[in-house]
Amino acid sequence: MAALATATIAAFALAPALSLGQLDLSVTLLTYLTIAQAWNVLAGFSGQISLGAAAFMAAGGYTTALILVHTGLPWPVAFLGAGVGAALLALLLAVPLLRLRGDYFAVGTLAVSIALQALLSNWNWAGGASGLTLPTERIPSGGNLYQITVVVTTLAMALTLYVRHSAFGLRLTAVRDNEPAAAGLGVSVYRHRLAALIPTSALTGLAGAVIAFQFVVISPDGVASVNWSLNAVLMSVVGGAGTVLGPVVGVGIVYYGLTRLLQDQQTLSLVIEGLLLVLIVRFAPQGVWPLVCRALRFPAARRRVSPATAETGSDSSPQRVCQP
Repeated sequence: MAALATATIAAFALAPALSLGQLDLSVTLLTYLTIAQAWNVLAGFSGQISLGAAAFMAAGGYTTALILVHTGLPWPVAFLGAGVGAALLALLLAVPLLRLRGDYFAVGTLAVSIALQALLSNWNWAGGASGLTLPTERIPSGGNLYQITVVVTTLAMALTLYVRHSAFGLRLTAVRDNEPAAAGLGVSVYRHRLAALIPTSALTGLAGAVIAFQFVVISPDGVASVNWSLNAVLMSVVGGAGTVLGPVVGVGIVYYGLTRLLQDQQTLSLVIEGLLLVLIVRFAPQGVWPLVCRALRFPAARRRVSPATAETGSDSSPQRVCQP
């Protein structure tokens, strides 16, 4: 947590030094990281493979837009409303969805995303297929939007760290690894899955609000696109689902390493992303980050520990870096 707090403070301090283009890129990267970490907690740690990130993005983005367009409330209220709206949607869907397992849960969440996109396209009060335009004079932008996004991403990282190192997270991974055995030991499967679904949905909703602020115009084809769900899956799986730093690596590889550099060749970018996913699943199913950690640990494991290290207990090996 100390490292996370230091990184957050450094990110805040960096804001005045960034140009508008760099701020916009940072907001995009951090938003993707938030979505990837939320999916990572839900799928990587609790075993709920979801394709519904787009639904909660849409819930958050549209809640923010509707509050700003149809009321005189300030943007902080609209922003917090995004998290509440997405959490309420998750709570509403929990009863039918959490009864599903495996592929059925994934298909169910995908169906919710598609249905919500169709609903928004035909909802006139929400702008229909054309969407809504936010009042630019009442929304944060530039450095303020960047700092808001840093806070949201910090919350996502903090949630992941908590799940990784807490007793709750241990029970959650027990449910993921062997649900009948966890239930036999007294772990409430439904409550733990619900406890993972609600905060991750709220974080995804806050990311939807950030996207609404960033693009000003919000539409079903944008914030409710299934591409958000696919990107969350791709970034987490490529980086390493079930780890803290895996999604960070995944966002760097998928977005900055592929999507942005190949933005003028979208077809080629999609082909490479699909091929990368196939290769990762086939040859490194745990993801790139665990693979890098194993590669770094191998030469260190072969070296004999020096007397000085044994006496002081200090260890500069990569194991500490890879520990989270």
